[in-house]
Amino acid sequence: MMIAAALPLLAISALNQRAFKEVKFAPQPKLPTVFVRQYMEKVPQTRLSPKEIDGNHLEFEWVTVGYGTLPDGRGAARFATYSQQANTSATNKALDVTRMLLRLWTYNYGKLKFDHSQVYELGLIDVFLCWGGKAGGEQLFDEDPQTKSKVNTIYLYDLNSFTDPLEMAREVAHEYGHATLPAVGGFKEPEDWANGYLGEKLYLWMLNRDAKAGTLTPEDMMGVTKEQLQKWVDTNVAPVVTTVVLHGPDSELLKGTSKASMDAYLGLAMYSAQVLGEGVFARAMKLIGSTQAKDFPEAIVLAAQEPEQINVNIPEQCRGQAIWLPLAKGDIFGGKILQKKGSWVKVQPGTGAVIIKPSLP
Repeated sequence: MMIAAALPLLAISALNQRAFKEVKFAPQPKLPTVFVRQYMEKVPQTRLSPKEIDGNHLEFEWVTVGYGTLPDGRGAARFATYSQQANTSATNKALDVTRMLLRLWTYNYGKLKFDHSQVYELGLIDVFLCWGGKAGGEQLFDEDPQTKSKVNTIYLYDLNSFTDPLEMAREVAHEYGHATLPAVGGFKEPEDWANGYLGEKLYLWMLNRDAKAGTLTPEDMMGVTKEQLQKWVDTNVAPVVTTVVLHGPDSELLKGTSKASMDAYLGLAMYSAQVLGEGVFARAMKLIGSTQAKDFPEAIVLAAQEPEQINVNIPEQCRGQAIWLPLAKGDIFGGKILQKKGSWVKVQPGTGAVIIKPSLP
């Protein structure tokens, strides 16, 4: 397999002269294959963290590179995970973090149909596993202090504080959301931009679905069990989706800046992914045309007009109840329209499948 990548400070040829352990992961149906090269010797030149942490640019001497396989067969570097602990150590988390991130990349690339921005090191995300810093994580678009190149970075701070696999998986998903999902913001709480919290809900929901299907194992998710993941999704995803399914978009709340406003947006985004499908969700993200949550309901309407039909996936907790669906033009099959509000309709499902069939232009 040909390797295509551009790593700051670390030419692939120089790295490959050092001993590495290559780990290939079980492929998932219809998704790109992924693999890791974990280097068992120190990097040729110490990497400095682009951000100053505890007053200094921290030094990183160990790297694990995660690759995704592109349609032409090339292995493209998508993650360079830097550690302050030797990759030979049994407690080093670099392989686990890179493995989970690669699974999330396959969702972006294989299901949502977008890749990492080429502006930042040809699609590479640098991940820094730090002993210091305040416990938690952070994502930054930054400049590398050694090469002066633009970099997309994820930091996981105070690694010793991550004793709960679920909390670490949530943090990884959150920061990857900031690094790759379209930014919708203007909120005052819990933070300015919603794409981190959307990353948590979207990626853990997708991981949960595949774990239930048996195509992923706890090792793909920082060691989180299927039971733990299901409980998290039931607590953190299902309620916000249910609100949108049963009541439709809350246009006034989506104009606000509170946590409730962010939850309204997150619920609507997850509704589009779960109920209408990831294709509609991804297309709506591209059609929103702004960074404001208030514009997302119309983006969903536009995205839902493009497929020939949409097979509606009614969440288990909402079955038997009237549901809200986007319908600018066209018809609903398998349900009775009870109410219209703009380009949204309230539908009472029948006994079979509910299908949206937009009218063709």
